[in-house]
Amino acid sequence: MMSQNFSNNLLEIRDLSIDFNTDEGLVRAVDNLNLSIRPGEVMGLVGESGSGKSITAKSIMRLAPGNAIIQHPSQITLNHRDQAVNVLKLRGRDLRLVRGDAVSMIFQEPMASFAPAIRISDQIIQTMQIHLGYDKDQARRAGIELFDRVGIVDPARRFDQYVFELSGGMRQRAMIAMALSTQPKLLIADEPTTALDVTIQAQVLDLMMELREQLGMAMLFITHDLGVVSKIADNVTVMKQGKIVEAGTADQVLFQPQHSYTKRLLDALPHLENLPEAPTHKPKPLLSVKDLSISYPQAGKGRKTEHFTAVNNISLDLPEGQIIGLVGESGSGKTSLGKAMLGAAPISSGHVEYHNTKKKVKFGAGKAIKRKRLARTAQLVFQDPYSSLNPRMTVRDIIAEPLEAMKLTKSREETDARVIEVAKRCHIEVAHLRRFPHAFSGGQRQRISIARALVCNPKFIVADESVAALDVSIQAEILKLLKELKDELGLTILFISHDLSVIANLCDWVCVMKHGELVEQGTVRQIFLAPQETYTQTLIASIPLLESAENRSCGSPELLHIAERPVSSMQSEWV
Repeated sequence: MMSQNFSNNLLEIRDLSIDFNTDEGLVRAVDNLNLSIRPGEVMGLVGESGSGKSITAKSIMRLAPGNAIIQHPSQITLNHRDQAVNVLKLRGRDLRLVRGDAVSMIFQEPMASFAPAIRISDQIIQTMQIHLGYDKDQARRAGIELFDRVGIVDPARRFDQYVFELSGGMRQRAMIAMALSTQPKLLIADEPTTALDVTIQAQVLDLMMELREQLGMAMLFITHDLGVVSKIADNVTVMKQGKIVEAGTADQVLFQPQHSYTKRLLDALPHLENLPEAPTHKPKPLLSVKDLSISYPQAGKGRKTEHFTAVNNISLDLPEGQIIGLVGESGSGKTSLGKAMLGAAPISSGHVEYHNTKKKVKFGAGKAIKRKRLARTAQLVFQDPYSSLNPRMTVRDIIAEPLEAMKLTKSREETDARVIEVAKRCHIEVAHLRRFPHAFSGGQRQRISIARALVCNPKFIVADESVAALDVSIQAEILKLLKELKDELGLTILFISHDLSVIANLCDWVCVMKHGELVEQGTVRQIFLAPQETYTQTLIASIPLLESAENRSCGSPELLHIAERPVSSMQSEWV
């Protein structure tokens, strides 16, 4: 199983071919892939959703799903404790020791990666005890320190919570802390910053680079964000349909691309030039939010129940037929505000009122509304497609469910016709409608979620991080689709996102939230070219744009506190 005199590479993948056993037969997901990573190297692995990036990464840890078949003569060899380990032949205890000890992974969907019925602290403490030999108190201190370093506010309290009690961005930060807790020699990061706002993303990237220097840790960094790749990667590998189409240094691939596919990915990047002009007239509002506050109960000391204010006294008009961007850091109250507009969050005070509807719709504190009344007018595209899609339903049934629940079609034939129409608009192949959600990549699942929201022709859509899981080219297609829907149908969209470059290229109006309050709002040009608030200026300064290796910096001191922090007791144990 092991041999001496391994090459200087930490990881070598040779002739890797992976097939999936599906109802349609074997489907080739990875085709004769060759890849190597040196100790301390950061390898960026990019490509569209479904190109084979994630299954390649999971195969390194032997986490490929049961219907995946790794074909002969595939080889994955890892340098572990100066010995060559044939990963594909590992079994039992040897495999468990390599996982976490030598290789750790940040998964794309943290909600599906943590045990929901076990506190996060117990899961991380147990991992540290197994792989680092810490006692419980040592592991607890180290875990809380990691939570602090990945930007989780009130880390000691959050450390003892369950994963469902955290926001999407906080879950991802907890997942990053979990992966870093074992001090791996190779960190596989599968879209690790997708769910993070730009300032926390910058902090986490700096933390990863700092640990790379301290521990000699290598990284396989999988992402569709080429701006992030340009900031951290030494080398970049581009995949398309299971094959490597281009590889080289980061500067070569990103600034002198040779393959047409790489050029197309770069062309699809959002930019901050030529921002759209403000609308020539101010449309009437589709809905108004007045003095809205939202509080959630949480456990206090003893039996006392305390309340956390997620949204604090916000008043806002959403113009009809426009795309309104809502930005702010994770935990700022964006999702709670969006859900309140749909009658799906508890309103403590204030109200929401829809205008220009057949019947007046107004609800708020002490005056709730049945969600079904709003369903034809307003729909939600969820942040996490994995947990929002019923795993026991086919894609056809998932998209058709709103039509059937509200009896908007008179026959199965009419329903199928509408489902096919919407599926095509969202770039879902008709043949895939018979499949179940688990058969799709994260980006493909998000397109299914968008199709489900559009199927009943709503006037208003809340899109909560709806393109965060999509690669840049598919993201560009979805953003183009949203613009078309706005223009053709007069659709009003509240677009919640931490990706400010997307906001700049998509939205007509931008609202900025911080700690539950609305701190600034204005047209795209006003917010991005002349922001008034220091917080807004900080967000814009943190946007990851393409950057050459020569121009890289280790982080902006005024934004990133991590690089300035002294080495803690936990870090000294690592070093």
